[in-house]
Amino acid sequence: MNEIAISTAIIMLAGVLGCIIPALPGPPLVFIGALFYAYRTEWTQVSWPPLLILFLLMVVGSTSNIWLSYFGARKSGASVWASVAAFFGGLIGLMILSLPGLFIGAIGAIALVEYSRHKDWGKVLKASGGYVAGYLLSLVVELLICLAMIAVFLLAIRL
Repeated sequence: MNEIAISTAIIMLAGVLGCIIPALPGPPLVFIGALFYAYRTEWTQVSWPPLLILFLLMVVGSTSNIWLSYFGARKSGASVWASVAAFFGGLIGLMILSLPGLFIGAIGAIALVEYSRHKDWGKVLKASGGYVAGYLLSLVVELLICLAMIAVFLLAIRL
């Protein structure tokens, strides 16, 4: 293996680890690894069609936590307002308390909106549980998308 391939593999491995360690952006790192390889090989082995596919997969993987958490909360009975509040509560929590704040803010926002609407802690817990289930599912989806991105990359360079 040459230094370009080793560097690319390290970047992509960091991307796969990013699916497990939330502080690292998984799919974007895999995409950056592919771009790095394409650039360093002067775009001869990886051209724009596979890079476009990788970009689209990256967008889906990177946003999966937002839309799967939303759908998880909605599926478990959260209102649209609670789901929107979870998004903004998660962002505010992320800015204040980093990664734990993402969950605290999102679940706190769901609890605030749902309790103010129904005054029923059972519904609040169900909606919050749906949010968490959607988020956990998004981690699996993100990992699978990262692996699919690596497969597309390997097919592009014909390994």
